[in-house]
Amino acid sequence: MDTPPEERFDRITRLATSIFDVDIALVSLVDEERQWFKSRQGISLTQTCRKESFCAHAIQGESIFEIEDASQDSRFADNVLVTARRGIRFYAGVPLTTANGFRVGTLCIIHPEPRRLSPSQRQVLTDLAACVEDEINRIGLENELTRVNDVKRQLADDESRQRSLVDALAALNDISTSNHLGIDRQFQEALALGCRYLNLQIGIISRIDRGVFEVVAVTAPKDVTLAAGQCLPLANTYCDMTLKTSGLLAVHDTTESDLRHHPCYDTFGLKAYMGSSIQLGDQLFGTVSFSSADPRQHRFAETDTLFIKLLSRWIGSALDRQRVDALKSEFVSTVSHELRTPLTAMTGGLKLVLGGATGELPESIHKMLSMALKNGERLSLLINDLLDIEKLLAGQLNVICQPRDLGELLKAALLENQPYADQHGVALRLETLSRDRFINVDVLRFQQVMANLLSNAAKFSRLNSDVVIYCDEFDKEIRINVKDSGCGIPEAFRERIFQKFSQADASDRRVKGGTGLGLSISKAMTEQMGGTIGFQSTEGEGSTFYITFPYAEVPTRVRH
Repeated sequence: MDTPPEERFDRITRLATSIFDVDIALVSLVDEERQWFKSRQGISLTQTCRKESFCAHAIQGESIFEIEDASQDSRFADNVLVTARRGIRFYAGVPLTTANGFRVGTLCIIHPEPRRLSPSQRQVLTDLAACVEDEINRIGLENELTRVNDVKRQLADDESRQRSLVDALAALNDISTSNHLGIDRQFQEALALGCRYLNLQIGIISRIDRGVFEVVAVTAPKDVTLAAGQCLPLANTYCDMTLKTSGLLAVHDTTESDLRHHPCYDTFGLKAYMGSSIQLGDQLFGTVSFSSADPRQHRFAETDTLFIKLLSRWIGSALDRQRVDALKSEFVSTVSHELRTPLTAMTGGLKLVLGGATGELPESIHKMLSMALKNGERLSLLINDLLDIEKLLAGQLNVICQPRDLGELLKAALLENQPYADQHGVALRLETLSRDRFINVDVLRFQQVMANLLSNAAKFSRLNSDVVIYCDEFDKEIRINVKDSGCGIPEAFRERIFQKFSQADASDRRVKGGTGLGLSISKAMTEQMGGTIGFQSTEGEGSTFYITFPYAEVPTRVRH
């Protein structure tokens, strides 16, 4: 009801006035209070009260409702539409029924003189009413189709946004788990990802302290003069409003909001903005925000809000990890250096005493001092591992790679580590290479990696078994394998095996000792020398750890 006139209905009412030679023809729709004319011929009124309408009676039946002379009908004789000058005498209306069975109005013809329709005229009026019904139902179908298409479009948009969100979060996960990106570079990559996802130009991570907005990381077009370390008054940034609105603010067009009066709009002219606060525990660190000089065509979606919330939490976690790692590194470095000097003096003194420098020792004292020396050396190894980890993390571990004879390197590794293997009742066995092979490595670091692999293999092997060192020789690289016959690696532990401080049994009751740093150090050193490290394992049968290096050119031998 109350829609504009439409030619498809008007042509039917025009036909009706012509066919039946009447003054008035109407397509009348009836609601609770009134009848309203969707199409009208011969009358200026657009609606009347339902109580006065003939159509309200017509829709009560299923066939033509016909009044030959309303002035003689007790139901209508006093009706104002009848008693008026040239009032209604003849009325004939056919109920209009929608596709779902509701009678909503009539096609009716009206004349100021009494009439009676012939059977053929009744059929024609019924046919015309059927045409009106078809148009009404077609409107309903068109509206329903439009609604369905709108829903489908909305679902497609929602699906597309959700897929984009999943892709963005997957990309963020790749950034956060990359071993090659420092935290500053991770922040840059995350901001660039956010700009692409939200289709905005500028991304900023800020630190906020006592009303000062400091840029921690930024990605922006070249013509935007923003850089890390730059400071602004917090009140001159939209982040000021972000913190005042529960830590989240999203405005697709600032010219349509109160932000058009904000100093940030006056200074930078930013017309689209989305920002979220960054928390470190219970403390506010700052904000992550994205903005643009151009407004967005559409409002930010729920998926956009979810993305920036998750991004701010990830940034907060990364900053917290950075803080904890810095404290841990400082603590480990300090403790390690403070322990190394007295520990070296202690183990040196024990060696002198055990070597007879103070005379012959009773067997019981010799046994106790030997145990003390063994534990001191074990503690020394732990300190060395901790210092190596710190050097690796800080990029301070010096590696000088040169072409080296692999056969000689492996023989040296076997000789150096056999005494440790003897302590566990294990024999180290080396399978000979098919020919001389050279790899480009730092000898000291290579032997440190081999010592880690061989000591682990010996420690976890069965008594009186062999640990085998053998090589798989390929066209461009060689793989050095260390195979044991131990208990194998549990499936649940394999993803963490190269992480720092990782052990399959990390309890204080574990049978095998170790710091859980050896494999992490070995991986970092191997990769720093241009190689790769990996393993294969079957629980209950043993494991094979391997390192792979490309061949090096054979150095020219100098003749004397």
